[in-house]
Formats: sequence, C-alpha cells, structure tokens
Amino acid sequence: MSLRSTAALLLAAASALASCASPQVYTDRDDAADFGAYATFGFLEPSSVAAAPEGTNPLLPGHLERAAARTLGALGYQPCPEGAQPDMVVSFTLGSRQRVETVESPGFYGRSRYDWGGPYYRETDVRRYTEGTLCVDVFDPARDAPVWHGMTTRTVTQRLRKDPAKAASEVVGAILETFPARPTAGEPATTAGVEG
Repeated sequence: MSLRSTAALLLAAASALASCASPQVYTDRDDAADFGAYATFGFLEPSSVAAAPEGTNPLLPGHLERAAARTLGALGYQPCPEGAQPDMVVSFTLGSRQRVETVESPGFYGRSRYDWGGPYYRETDVRRYTEGTLCVDVFDPARDAPVWHGMTTRTVTQRLRKDPAKAASEVVGAILETFPARPTAGEPATTAGVEG
C-alpha cells in the first residue's frame, strides 16, 4: 500500500471516529439542594428560552419544553398544575458561533503507488460550520436559587436543522441524563439517567 493510500485511510478513520464521538455534556449541582423534596416542574415564563441567537426557530422553545417534560417525567417528576407554583423551574439558554476547521494532509506529486519516497506537498481542507450551545438550568423558586446546570456544544448539521423536534429530544435527553431521579418512598434521590 502506498503512503498516499495509507494517509487517506488514516484520515478517513480519524474522521469516522470524530463523527461517532458523542459531544461532551457538562453538569453542576447545588449539593445543598434536596432533590427528594421536588415533585413538580414548570418552565420559565414568559419564555423558557432565556437567550437565543437572532434568527432562532420560534418553535424551538416548544420542542425543548416537550423534550424536557418527557425526560423529567421519566425521572418521576410531574408537570405543575395550572395556577400552582412548581417545585422546580426549567429554563434554556441558546448560543451559536461560526467556526473554521483546517485539516492538513500530505499529497504526492504523481509518484508511482510503489514508490515510498519522493517529494510531496500538503493539502489543506477548510471547513466552515456552526457550533451551537444549549444550557439547561433548573431553579428552586422557593429559595430563588439555581440548583442544577447542564450544557453541551454540538455542530449544527443539516440533519439537526431538518428535524428540530428530534434534535431537541436528543440533546435535552443527553443533558438531563444525569439529573437526579425522583426517589420512590423511603429512597434517597439518585443520579440514574434515562435515554433521551
């Protein structure tokens, strides 16, 4: 196998691994918060999205709320009844920025595939993409204090743009995966996650 073929295979393998890697999720919590005392949740009003970049899909807050409600419901929490104060209030913060990625790889000057030596040049591929960040914050309205924070940053692909409801479900589910599950009677709150 020539060096060119080897380089191409290594580059393809690296790209495949990068595309399969799950984006990192970061979380933080208030250790003084008693998650076992929380039973109901609601969303920040008048909009659950505290900040959003200009041009954000106006239907996105609804997608995010439904995704969070499904995940929190699976963890044992209930939507707050109309007119009552929820034990937890959920809000979202969105951000985006344009990124440029440069990848360099060796190219060869028309050498034979059996020739392991010889001159070569560097090929540079430039890729522009949008990086989106979603933060999920949970507040205790009785204490007027934040109790949990989660965030992740992902590349905004055409697939995400074409099916924003599914994208919201996947991303919110990934962020809330380690949110403390509501304990059953006599059990302490855990951080067992659910699939998004």
